[in-house]
Amino acid sequence: MTLSLRRLAQNTVARWWLVGLLFMVINIVILDWLKMGLGLSLTWATVLSAEFCTLTRYAVNDTWVFGNPRPTWKRCWDYHLANFSSFFLWSFIIVVLGNKLGWDHRLAAVAATVVSVGWSMVTNFLWVWRRPSSSQGE
Repeated sequence: MTLSLRRLAQNTVARWWLVGLLFMVINIVILDWLKMGLGLSLTWATVLSAEFCTLTRYAVNDTWVFGNPRPTWKRCWDYHLANFSSFFLWSFIIVVLGNKLGWDHRLAAVAATVVSVGWSMVTNFLWVWRRPSSSQGE
């Protein structure tokens, strides 16, 4: 089995990961610019950078990763809900592992990230961008 860049670029999961990692970096850059460059509070900088990246990442995922001809409001809303559920799960796991079970916060964050990214894959692939069966339309 040979691994080629062309085959990797055609793989939906690989593209999804590439987009996610790219937007992680973009989010940090925008967050820093909003906080340090524009002097916004960390709260507002976080909310604005997260929303900008969520919307643009949705458009990239919808068209490039999952091959839809154009984004829809329904998939955008579903994607927002999926992102929020992943964030909630990540936060909940850190609190439970850190505060309730006494884990180190860094280890709790790693465990929470693994679970929330897994959940994000499930919601993205099996809900937001699932391929409808021939008997159901979108």
